[in-house]
Amino acid sequence: MMNPEAYSTTQHQSIAGILLIYLSSLYKLFRMFWALGAYLLLSSPSKTTLIYTGLGLLVLLVLTLIYSYLYYRRFIFYIDYEREEFILEKGVFSTENTAIPFDKIQQVYFKRSILQRLIKVYSLVIDTAGSNQKEVEIKAISGEDANRLSKILLKAKSEKTETEQFGKESTIEGESQEAWTHKVGVFTLLKIGISTNYLRGLSLIFVFVMTIYNRINTYFEDRMEDVEVYVSQFSGVLQSIGFLAMLFVLLLLLSISITIIEVFIKYYGLKIQQNKDKMEVEMGLKTNTKVSLQPRRLQLMRIKTNPVQGRLNLYEAQISLSSSENELQKNKIKIPGLGKEIVKRIKYFLYPESSESSFRTIFKPDKLLLFRKISLAMLPVLVFLSLWYFTDFIKLQFWAVLVLAGLYIIAVVSLQILAFKARKLIVTEEFLQKKKGFWNKTEETLELFKIQSISVKQPIWYRRRNLVNIVFHTAGGDLRFYAVAKEVLPYINYVLYKAEVTSKNWM
Repeated sequence: MMNPEAYSTTQHQSIAGILLIYLSSLYKLFRMFWALGAYLLLSSPSKTTLIYTGLGLLVLLVLTLIYSYLYYRRFIFYIDYEREEFILEKGVFSTENTAIPFDKIQQVYFKRSILQRLIKVYSLVIDTAGSNQKEVEIKAISGEDANRLSKILLKAKSEKTETEQFGKESTIEGESQEAWTHKVGVFTLLKIGISTNYLRGLSLIFVFVMTIYNRINTYFEDRMEDVEVYVSQFSGVLQSIGFLAMLFVLLLLLSISITIIEVFIKYYGLKIQQNKDKMEVEMGLKTNTKVSLQPRRLQLMRIKTNPVQGRLNLYEAQISLSSSENELQKNKIKIPGLGKEIVKRIKYFLYPESSESSFRTIFKPDKLLLFRKISLAMLPVLVFLSLWYFTDFIKLQFWAVLVLAGLYIIAVVSLQILAFKARKLIVTEEFLQKKKGFWNKTEETLELFKIQSISVKQPIWYRRRNLVNIVFHTAGGDLRFYAVAKEVLPYINYVLYKAEVTSKNWM
């Protein structure tokens, strides 16, 4: 049982919250007035102007400090056990009162920015996803209070919403779970950065280089003739295959470096800890986030890898939690750097009732989908050939155009055929599973009783072949499967039946 006295009286944030509020307010003011400050520095203002500016800045700093203290004093929270609500009041010039019923609490998790880590406080976030109400955040709370308040609210949520049967099943399953901890080290993060998709980084570098070139070209427009004469002396070197290859390798290494840095910022210190009935995931260098996962909130789970990561025994789990339509992206948790054994443990925890089922049916898309994918992939070739034939934008000999177009067509057709063969929809007694991808292999799994609705559509060009598109809607996102034969419809009815008859609570 909960202690009915805990947090029943009004509580304030940690005293360090004044500093956090003050610095955050100063940062907002800087973003608003930085242009004015830059103008004053560049315009060589008079001594009188500088004095008045300094006095105004001093007054602004004092007023901001007073505002921060008042905001700290007016920011209070407590638990109303009689009304079964968490109450938060805040505001200096106008008061905002938020009451969250226990049964509306979806998740309680922690966040820490670099500044919060320096002053040793946490952000405690109460997520009410699934309703129209936004999340509630207490930005300066001690670690002890954060953990204690989180446990009280989650326990209150559990006692309020879970049915007696589900609670017993959850307890039994939770007690049978073996506690374990998994940490992703620096070397694993390095492997993730090297083996992940770095084409995005390459494209960003290309855009950056082109932007800088255009600006330099505009600025030095009058001097470009001299530059062109100088560059023309080395045209043979610049156009050589060796130079282009070296340039490509350098850009590739730079893009990989950018990806590695991004991976370290997002996932440094990644740790997974499972204790009885909950699993905690903590990660992040710039913003450290700690989330508690519960099987009840899990809606859709994706396991992703590619051939390079597969050889390195690296898998990424993407967990979609129950959320409102506007918060879907926020409630998707990515956990990279997992080995096969860890993936199995996560699946075993999140799907405690999973078992091998004799009922297993596999559906594959019709070849019409392959034809459509290949047709769309041919559009760049048509554009390329049109520009070469009808304009002077592309100046290449016929044999060169033929080789480039032929290589592109062979590569695209081969990749689309392999990707088509990998697509499949699997229906079992309790689960729905979709597999796709030739290079980036993805396995999506959801429990049948968590499906909210199913959309079945038949475009005009599908009618002759009796094909349909299917979308399975959940509170954590959609699972789509296109161009499947109508023989799937009886199984759709079975899925709807499983979703209707369940008495399990999943919100």
